[in-house]
Amino acid sequence: MFRFGPNDKVFDFRYFPPLIRTAVEEGADLCELLRGTCIPESALGADDYKVSVSQLEVLVGNISQLCRPFLIMEYGSQLNLSAFGIVGYAALSSPTARDALRIANQYMPIVLPLLDIQVEEKSAYAAIKLELTYPISTNAGKALLEASLASLYTMAQFVLLDKMPKVRLEVKHKLEPYHFEFAQMMDADIQGECQHNQIFIPTDVLNLPLPLANQVSFNMSIKQCDELMEQLPTLDRSLTSGIQRRLLHHQGETQLTQEEIARELFISVRTLHRFLKREGSSFRDIVNDTLTLKAKYLLEEDKYSISQIAQELGYTDAANFTRAFRNHTGATPTEYRKKIQVPS
Repeated sequence: MFRFGPNDKVFDFRYFPPLIRTAVEEGADLCELLRGTCIPESALGADDYKVSVSQLEVLVGNISQLCRPFLIMEYGSQLNLSAFGIVGYAALSSPTARDALRIANQYMPIVLPLLDIQVEEKSAYAAIKLELTYPISTNAGKALLEASLASLYTMAQFVLLDKMPKVRLEVKHKLEPYHFEFAQMMDADIQGECQHNQIFIPTDVLNLPLPLANQVSFNMSIKQCDELMEQLPTLDRSLTSGIQRRLLHHQGETQLTQEEIARELFISVRTLHRFLKREGSSFRDIVNDTLTLKAKYLLEEDKYSISQIAQELGYTDAANFTRAFRNHTGATPTEYRKKIQVPS
């Protein structure tokens, strides 16, 4: 389960100062870039400054609004493995490209806790899928995913060198001119309005040995990554956590049912119940926890009325939403909103 809220400072800020400096060099005003973020200018030179989801949303939104459209994706393409500390070093020293992808999948929370990487292998191509694991505004989520896709492409170029094949990128949103600029710059194909944000690469390249492979360094890096994972606020890789992420990502008008979840997992509903029971959970508990998490996020945004939030979450009216929220948090939505608005 998620163990941080929209205002908990759990994200490493060190990836953003270079982007902000580039924006300033291109004419953006620093005060305007930081407006509404509660991020001090001194954080640009700090090594261990942390930001929250809410701060991240405002910052990325400001950059998207004030700067040229291609800036964030272009910056992502400059983030090679060396930019990601010990996780990048573990990937660099991996035996094969497949091992490097496994590292990215397993330890991505160290780099960006709200991003998840999954690899699906078919006979000819492997799909590297990127998804957000936490509710975030559409524009900020789009920017972070695009930067991450661009970074993944750069990393693939680096580790595969002259064996880098032509790849295809797919994004969920509609393509804009800067997407084609990126595709031309990277010699890649790109397609918009797709089901997933993903990169397709030939499966056979996954078995290629990496030029900097070193088993001793690899093992040492893995050990350090495991230690860092233990310090993160969200560690749960259980079935319960996986289902919650799936429910959070779902964009349909109605909530996913346990039958639909079981079908996606290729198991029966009865087996799903049994697995969840082993973890001390139930599908009803997961749904309730997910709705509460979404409700807290919407309440902290302070853009929606209680009735609007109730409708967004699928409740028949505000009274039912208020009752359910109070049962799970001990406070009404109005009380919760007032509490978080009190300056600390």
